Amino acid sequence: MALNEITFCPRCGKRLIEQEKFGEMRQTCPDPTCGFIHFLDPKVVAVVLVEHAGKLLLGRRNIDPGKGLWSFSGGYVNRGEQVENAALREVKEETNLDIELGELLGVYSHTGNPVILVVYRGRAASIGNLRGQDEEVMELAFFTPSEIPQLAFPFDEAIVAAWLKAREND
Repeated sequence: MALNEITFCPRCGKRLIEQEKFGEMRQTCPDPTCGFIHFLDPKVVAVVLVEHAGKLLLGRRNIDPGKGLWSFSGGYVNRGEQVENAALREVKEETNLDIELGELLGVYSHTGNPVILVVYRGRAASIGNLRGQDEEVMELAFFTPSEIPQLAFPFDEAIVAAWLKAREND
C-alpha cells in the first residue's frame, strides 16, 4: 500500500478497491450506492524570498530532504489557511521576522510530484529579531546574488532567476 492510500471507505467502511475513474486508477468503494472515490490532492507549499538591503535571506536546512543545504523560508499551507498567511507564518516560524509580503514570483509544479510551490517576494524592514528555528533551520544568512550557495531543491534555480528578473524591474 502506497503512503497516501487508505484501506477502508471513510463513508461506509467497506474495503476499497482500485478502479479506473476519470482517466486514472483510484481507490474506490465497491458499493455503488456509496460511490466514494479517494482523490489524492496536491500539497501546497508557500515560499518567500526574504530581501533586506539588497540581499536574499537563506536558511541552512536542519531536516531532510536537503539537510545541510540552503533554501528559502517556506512550508506547507494548512487546510483552510490563506496562502499569503501561510507564507507570513512560515517566515515567522523559521526566522522570527515579521515581513511585508510582496509580489507573487511564480507557481511551480512538476509532473509526478504532488507539491505545488507558491513563491512570493518579501521584505524585512528590520532584522533585529532574526533568529533561526533550530528544529528546521540550523543557520540563517544573507547573500548577494553572486554569493548564493548550493540550494536544496530542483526549482530553486528557476526561483532565483525569477527573483533576479523581478529585481531588474524594481
